[in-house]
Amino acid sequence: MNTRNLRRRGTAVLALMLVVFGTGVAFAAWTQTGTGSGAAKAKSAVASTILATTPTADLYPGKTGGTVYFSVDNPNPYAVTYTSLASGTVTSSDATNCPATSGNVTVTTPTTVSITVPANSTAVSQSIAGVTNMPTTAANGCQGVTFTVPLTLTGASS
Repeated sequence: MNTRNLRRRGTAVLALMLVVFGTGVAFAAWTQTGTGSGAAKAKSAVASTILATTPTADLYPGKTGGTVYFSVDNPNPYAVTYTSLASGTVTSSDATNCPATSGNVTVTTPTTVSITVPANSTAVSQSIAGVTNMPTTAANGCQGVTFTVPLTLTGASS
């Protein structure tokens, strides 16, 4: 056999061995799976703040269904829809001439409320009609008086 043929055979054998071993390495790779767990955490809701705002004067002796004006902050990253309202003890800006405790103003809790406040919002103006009432017996000193109605809104993310 001549050197030239030997070299060709050697090159052919080497090429064949590279193919076989290369393929063998490719087939020798093992598949792998993994199991376990990941974690997620829910945020905690932050209470909204309700503040009285400047009202429009709509009360007079005999008026029922007056409007209460306020703003709501929603610091949460989701919108909140409030569906119920509770009120506290009304106070008067002139407790001497028009004490709220004397029945000069009463509050009616509305049966339905639907107030949606956007996510991450500040001082969203709101009003609810049908809340305040002034009886016909209201004192004359109640003219121009502002009544503060503490409010508690209850709702859920929306």
